[in-house]
Amino acid sequence: MRLWRFIAICLTALTLSLTFCHLLEMPRKLQYDEALYLAVQHSLYLYFAWVGAFAELGAVASLAVVTVLVRKRGTSFHLTLTALICVAAGLAVWFLFVSPANAEMARWNNLPLPANWIEVRRQWEFGHAASAVLDLIGFAALALSVVIDTPEAAR
Repeated sequence: MRLWRFIAICLTALTLSLTFCHLLEMPRKLQYDEALYLAVQHSLYLYFAWVGAFAELGAVASLAVVTVLVRKRGTSFHLTLTALICVAAGLAVWFLFVSPANAEMARWNNLPLPANWIEVRRQWEFGHAASAVLDLIGFAALALSVVIDTPEAAR
């Protein structure tokens, strides 16, 4: 149980770190002109896909295991299930909104960008923002589930 919780905490934290940085960047990036936005999109996020795919899929899988392991622990179970649902929903948001925007942006090689570039940018940015909020709720629920399961004497 402890090993699975440790893995779930680490992978959920890594997932949150990736999505939360997008949330923090968003206000400035929404002000970028098309040339700067294109340059940033094609240079800054090279390793996000590699780390993100491993972290997010691993977080969902490990949270599923932990949810089964704590199924008889009342509040801890409900919090862990909440974490699983939120992190899985964050991944679903990525697949539904961010991935199609990524595919569109991958075709952008030169200026001027397509007429709908602001709409695609908005979909990408707000998709990441929604994922970040879901991941934050999921991580908080997971952390609280561990705190609640910690014996009083150990606190």
